[in-house]
Amino acid sequence: MNLQEFKTALSDKPAHELGIQFDSGIVLPPHFHITEIGKVTKDFVDCGGTRRTTISCVLQTFIATDFDHRLKTDKLSTIIEKASALELDESTPVEIEIQTDTIGTYAVTGCLVSDGKVTFEVAAKQTACLAPDQCGIDSVPTIEIATADPSVEECGDTGC
Repeated sequence: MNLQEFKTALSDKPAHELGIQFDSGIVLPPHFHITEIGKVTKDFVDCGGTRRTTISCVLQTFIATDFDHRLKTDKLSTIIEKASALELDESTPVEIEIQTDTIGTYAVTGCLVSDGKVTFEVAAKQTACLAPDQCGIDSVPTIEIATADPSVEECGDTGC
């Protein structure tokens, strides 16, 4: 979802409660805060040697112990308006930072509206090889990386 679509979703439903839901169905507690809005620019060189730049609008969430806090669409619209000094293009993709095991950045993929609430759907971002023709990668299978259990010796007798 880009910034214009995000802003439109907020302005179409003024004074509605907000929610954030992972693609797994897990929902952020309703007392989350948006603590900052940032323009994040990433300049990098891919493995094929091509220089690239990406820009995103990142909303950082924070979950505190003030359980009565409820952010509404009109308040978030005001916060976004204050961030206009960042000069974000309306086509800039919106991402949300959420504290999990680490600070995870999730892509905003959609918006659901029901029962006086606007819920933004987020999905984990994925890595990709940007120069597969130069690396000799024909297809990229998804490989899940398991978290190592320090109590299990994985090397056996190989002495790795």
